[in-house]
Amino acid sequence: MSDFGGMEELLQDFLTEANELLSDVDNKLLDLEKRPDDAKLLNDIFRGFHTIKGGAGFLNVDELVKLCHLTESLFDRLRNRELRLSAELLDVILSATMCVREMFGALERSVLPHPADADILTALQNALDGNQSAPAAATEAAAPAVTAAPATAATQPTTVADGEPDWQLLYDGLLGREHVAAAPASEPGAAAAAPVHEVVPHREPGRRAIDQPEAEGARAGRRDTDKVVVAQETTIRIDTNRLDQVLNLSGEIGLAKNRLNCLRTDILSGKTDTETLRALDEATSHLDLLVSDLQNAVMKTRMQPIGRLFQKYPRVARDMARQLGKTIDLVLEGEDTELDKTMIEELGDPLIHLIRNAVDHGLESPAERRAAGKSETAMVKLSAQQVGDHIRLSITDDGRGMRPDVLKQKALQKGLIDADTAANMDDRHALQLVFMPGFSTKEQVSNFSGRGVGMDVVKTNIQKLNGRIDIKSVVGEGTTFTISLPLTLAILPVLVVRIGQQSFAVPLSLVREIITIRPDEVQEVSGRATLLVRDEALQIRSLAGLLGWRQEIPPAYGVLMQTTVNSFILAVDGFVGRDDVVIKPLEDIKPKGIAGATLSGDGSVVLVLDMEQLLADPPIEKRNELFDMAA
Repeated sequence: MSDFGGMEELLQDFLTEANELLSDVDNKLLDLEKRPDDAKLLNDIFRGFHTIKGGAGFLNVDELVKLCHLTESLFDRLRNRELRLSAELLDVILSATMCVREMFGALERSVLPHPADADILTALQNALDGNQSAPAAATEAAAPAVTAAPATAATQPTTVADGEPDWQLLYDGLLGREHVAAAPASEPGAAAAAPVHEVVPHREPGRRAIDQPEAEGARAGRRDTDKVVVAQETTIRIDTNRLDQVLNLSGEIGLAKNRLNCLRTDILSGKTDTETLRALDEATSHLDLLVSDLQNAVMKTRMQPIGRLFQKYPRVARDMARQLGKTIDLVLEGEDTELDKTMIEELGDPLIHLIRNAVDHGLESPAERRAAGKSETAMVKLSAQQVGDHIRLSITDDGRGMRPDVLKQKALQKGLIDADTAANMDDRHALQLVFMPGFSTKEQVSNFSGRGVGMDVVKTNIQKLNGRIDIKSVVGEGTTFTISLPLTLAILPVLVVRIGQQSFAVPLSLVREIITIRPDEVQEVSGRATLLVRDEALQIRSLAGLLGWRQEIPPAYGVLMQTTVNSFILAVDGFVGRDDVVIKPLEDIKPKGIAGATLSGDGSVVLVLDMEQLLADPPIEKRNELFDMAA
């Protein structure tokens, strides 16, 4: 039952505005850490807390009002130069914003939040009273996973067994999720020898100590409600100018329809002179143009600035760097670049993996950077730009870079590739090894890495968005991950191929090039049909064989495909061309390897392939089965 009676609509309006305000406050707090005397930042943050407090007061959310009032008062003293901002005090303030976010989570479930954690309230009050010694301890008690002190020999990231990556605590904490954390080791090496897992529920602010049975019940109930908190939003803000454009185009299409109806009546009545046919052609062309404009206008109503996603990461990167004892500057570029809202939501986890990878793997420690002649403050840049009909995202660091020979050696040690594959692998393909499941360069598992999960998830998720990811790295200078994505998932760019008379659509994001297959150039290597393309031995996989169809004639063409793990040649009978299609799901049947269907311009059905499912258990094609059938 809701605690807000008939104020649900007001509550949702408050949460929409307050969440944006709080994200803005978080980012300005990180800027304030670099410029503690910036009066404008201090005033903006003060106004942010004041606005949230005002909305909470109108809704009678007293615990949120109390917490915001203390924080607001603290910033009033900071902007009046009565207090000086320190790293420890900022940790307490960030813990307070985390607590505010958790309260928002309760409000999203239409229940009044619990009181704020007593340690945070005490630390804020002590800071107001001029006692600067308490905040660090209070912060450690309130949110050790997020704002831990810089790592030392005694506070290195805890080693854990395989399970949910502990670095996710940093991201989950901002969203109010539960997490799984490893029990701290008593000695630096103890955790590696005997890893112990402890399930640690994300404590809601002010949750007092209670009996164990009650705690278990509350924990179970909180798991259910947390699913609601992190659910994807189903609403979107749209510029009224874009809605006006859609409305105007709809009206023009109505006029074009009326014109076509008149012409249809004339033609049915026998009026087929040149002037009437020319008018029909003009009306059809005009309608085609209007429909294209309407499609583009509707697509734009789903577009959102990617800055709404980017603004979550400075806080995560800052907390992660503090725990690892590093100093970083996260630079954001292209925040106004627009992308489909659904894609923005799906990009959250891949980008957090890549930022974690840059901070943990890519960047050196301050001592290593000094020895290499670099600034102690490392740089990670997250940028976005529109290139044609695609969006290009880049995650760049100025760290140690990646060594292809080391990556190949690690993959050999873990049994992910064999010696022959490693010997024939160039540097570009060696860098792609980081995306293989189970691959990691870490000797020990830590809070942030070492399990070999994460990067393979990144590439899989990017490919699900019909995108691709590439790596460029220079040893000693840094690494760049580049993600290329379509503007929207509503329209899928495909390559249409043929098997016999049936057309199939292959996602264009997986296609590298198209080649002609000459039977005399095909060899059989280890019992598999193989073709050498620019000194790269690629296995041939027949699309007919993958679908379980009979191969009627030898395939004449090949599509060079690049998946998460490897490259191969998809053998087909012919091509129709490139197209942009809208996928329609098959409601009653779901054949293996078919993601859906679409219609071609001539009205025939084109089946859209699900390559991941097709390749789950692919058959082995032998040369004689594919090219010696006539004999």
